[in-house]
Amino acid sequence: MSIQTSNQASVQLFGKQVVLTLKMSTISTVPKHRAFVQTLGLHKVGDKRECEYTPSVHGICKRIPYLVDIQVKG
Repeated sequence: MSIQTSNQASVQLFGKQVVLTLKMSTISTVPKHRAFVQTLGLHKVGDKRECEYTPSVHGICKRIPYLVDIQVKG
């Protein structure tokens, strides 16, 4: 189940465990967006990372929704 990062959904997700997945390559993206992906700890297409959904993670995911898929764990 994929989550859209709207304001209502994001408020309900704060503090929950989510799985972030890199959907596509960062080769032809803006350098700043590449840095966001690297900050999340994602390297290759299909990489997954489990983390707590905090306001900082929300801010990053809001800027790169075309690169990252967010799924609620559990």
